[in-house]
Amino acid sequence: MKPFSKAFRYNKTFAALALGCASIFMYTQGNTHFNLDLNIRTVHIVHTQMGLDVYIRIPTPYFLAELASGSLEDGNPTPAPFTYNRIEQDNLKHYLNLAAIRSAPFEFAEIATDGIRIETEGILLKPEIVNIRLHSALQQPPFASLQEARISLSKETPESVVEDVYVGETVTDLQLRYAHHRAINSYRLSFSWNPGLDLQNETANLLLDHFPGETQIFRYTGLLNEPVDITNSALAALTTFTVQGIIHILKGWDHLLFVICLAIGAVTLTGLLWRITGFTIGHTITLIAGFWGYAPSVAWFIPAVELGIAISIIFVAISAIGKPKRNSDSFSSFVITLLIGLLHGLGFSFVLHELLLPNGAHLWKSLLAFNLGVEIGQIAIVTAVWIVLLLIYRFGNSLLNITRWAVILPSIAIAAYWVQERFQSVVATLT
Repeated sequence: MKPFSKAFRYNKTFAALALGCASIFMYTQGNTHFNLDLNIRTVHIVHTQMGLDVYIRIPTPYFLAELASGSLEDGNPTPAPFTYNRIEQDNLKHYLNLAAIRSAPFEFAEIATDGIRIETEGILLKPEIVNIRLHSALQQPPFASLQEARISLSKETPESVVEDVYVGETVTDLQLRYAHHRAINSYRLSFSWNPGLDLQNETANLLLDHFPGETQIFRYTGLLNEPVDITNSALAALTTFTVQGIIHILKGWDHLLFVICLAIGAVTLTGLLWRITGFTIGHTITLIAGFWGYAPSVAWFIPAVELGIAISIIFVAISAIGKPKRNSDSFSSFVITLLIGLLHGLGFSFVLHELLLPNGAHLWKSLLAFNLGVEIGQIAIVTAVWIVLLLIYRFGNSLLNITRWAVILPSIAIAAYWVQERFQSVVATLT
């Protein structure tokens, strides 16, 4: 699953509309003479095991304008912190003092965080400033998905603002961490700013709540001085990952073919249980180990695992060819399928990395729920295959053998194609 694709599509449309509207009001001066070129805020909330990680993009005037209070001898307002005033063509302009911001970036960020309020269980959480970036409003990098927000705030991202600029022509990106004694399912979000800017009540707010396995998208208009309540359920996370586990094994054709051939090759119900138990234990071990990073990180490793999975299909399919022998279902089949399960578990862990963050909320519950989903899907496949085989067996053993061959031969052919394709991928990583 790609939990951010939907958010990206909606956010791009939303941002485009906001930018179109904002351009109409460029250089408009509000009550505090701050121009507001953009009136859209985007917030990403990431649930962790011990609180929330927040990535937020704010038009800079929102947290600076109301600090330009009082007046100087010339009647102009006192500059806000980290800014200075300049008269240009009889108009008062507010500039950001970039030298001051670069010398004290976290002090600048604190001005913004003072206006962001996140509460849970009646407790107002205190933010830790992790990172801050300043961008030109018209040259800002994408911020639609969580990945884009992280890139925008990365240290490798070059600053798009290199010289003093109008306050209203910039946006400020913040990465904040709100620590709590456990994972947070529900919280209240609000902003205390009231900068007195034109069009501030038409502010477009986009909030993306990245709860484990699911992203909720919320849209609000205005300053959000009144709290909005965001509610999630731990049960929803467990259900989501269980379903994802089922979907993965049903849609993962290589795992699906392996389980089908494994079931067809079993002679007795006891032998089938030996095989399934071995495969379950094996892939559970490496699914968890692979997710936690206990696997090689070299470029060839993932394609090599995928190659091994394709080869394992051919192995179990060939093992099921011929006249089955009852003594073939023994402890040895348990050991063999356990070893093969270790390989498939690594494949499962690669998918799980796309759905679950290593520091995500309800981590172990979600991890075990995904594995449970894989087991449910696996049992459903095995049960369906054996029911079909038993029904066919009632019409004679010869028809049963024809059916087995009709499944096994195409499985070998498909797996053989995957082998040569994935072998080329392995070679490509080594050259």
